[in-house]
Amino acid sequence: MLTRIEISGFKTFDNFKMDVNPFLVILGPNASGKSNLFDAIRFLSRLAESDLSTAVKEMRGELYELFRRQPDGALVDKMYFAVEVLLEPKLYDAWGTEVKISHSRIRYEVEIERRQDERKIERFLISKESAKPIFACDDNWQPNNKKPSKAFKERFLKYTRHTDWLSTETEGQLQFHIHQDVQNGRTRPADAAEATILSSITNADFPHLYALREELRSWRFLQLDPIALRRPSAMIAPEKMLPDGSNLPSVLARIQAETRTDESPLGALVNIRADLVRLIPGIVDLTVETDFNNREYHIDISMREGPPFSSRVVSDGTLRVLALLALLNDPKHRGLVCFEEPENGIHPRRLKSMIQRLQELVTNPQESVEEPLSQLIMNSHSPVVLSALEVENGEVMFAQVFNEADPMTKKIKRKTIIRPISLKDEQLAGINQNLNYRD
Repeated sequence: MLTRIEISGFKTFDNFKMDVNPFLVILGPNASGKSNLFDAIRFLSRLAESDLSTAVKEMRGELYELFRRQPDGALVDKMYFAVEVLLEPKLYDAWGTEVKISHSRIRYEVEIERRQDERKIERFLISKESAKPIFACDDNWQPNNKKPSKAFKERFLKYTRHTDWLSTETEGQLQFHIHQDVQNGRTRPADAAEATILSSITNADFPHLYALREELRSWRFLQLDPIALRRPSAMIAPEKMLPDGSNLPSVLARIQAETRTDESPLGALVNIRADLVRLIPGIVDLTVETDFNNREYHIDISMREGPPFSSRVVSDGTLRVLALLALLNDPKHRGLVCFEEPENGIHPRRLKSMIQRLQELVTNPQESVEEPLSQLIMNSHSPVVLSALEVENGEVMFAQVFNEADPMTKKIKRKTIIRPISLKDEQLAGINQNLNYRD
């Protein structure tokens, strides 16, 4: 679970810091930096498993374009990220070996630098990287502005480590140090690193770094495509939900197969169906059918007083709701999901109920003690989304571009700020007016 993020030198972010709740909605007009935040989270996630050139392929633009532009038009030389995370008590590596975690709160930092080589060719390098324990005495995490429950603390908040797992030596020859966990430590040169050390931790020899890597890699980014959602999906489609939702029928079929019992042959599909029926008036049933001839699955939805409909003719909004419900009810789902503009294709009268139900499906540290941990961040420019949420507990934030004058040069720099909404009714009315604005 992501509990805090800091960004500087990336796109419109300059010394940006934000605490992150298990359920969070970021509101703001177009071009306010909402999508840039998701881009930063996605970039960090990809850096945990690939080198810089590969990680940037999923981004908008070239790598140099991700660096913040200064008032004079020049690009900054460095970008910096820091995240604080809550790890689950255990996980499994690729060979099925259980990895137990004795310290669950970690702060990870990485710095990327633009540098010219001897031929004056610009290169992009990892210049600093660290993974540090967050000590109990320094841990100020209060999700939803409340302390976690005693049961949650006992199960998830573990503090045993007193030294770093990963650090960068900046004196003399630049070096990355992987410090001892249960194995001997390692040292690697840092003067020409084009990938993070974290991306190289592919097994449980260093349990906490491996768990940190898997946490970042698990972050999901949904950009559901109505056309892809309507299609059948192959029996051999990936098990986890794809960003466009194109394997939704296969995901539902797997959930049903993995959770069925003699008493409940539909398994967790019953819960997904119940949520869908509650959120979309007129729907009475949901089934996943198997086409053995074509080796694929397809979805049928039954309406009141009518025959079943194929997903090919179901509305965009219904399919988007179904995909989100499937993901959050999936026993294999863990960690963070980022989802843009939940209002798309959803009737405003249904949107409020949908958002409230999604909120119920993510981890609540004041109540939940179940594994795995689940987290959802959404962004929107819809006032209807704002009306569905409580603005006093930190689950809603407002993004905007702020113009700041440099006291020395007097030049104006633009940067994104994202602040909590905890406002009086008349101030909320002003935000609603701002949200209705379109660039």
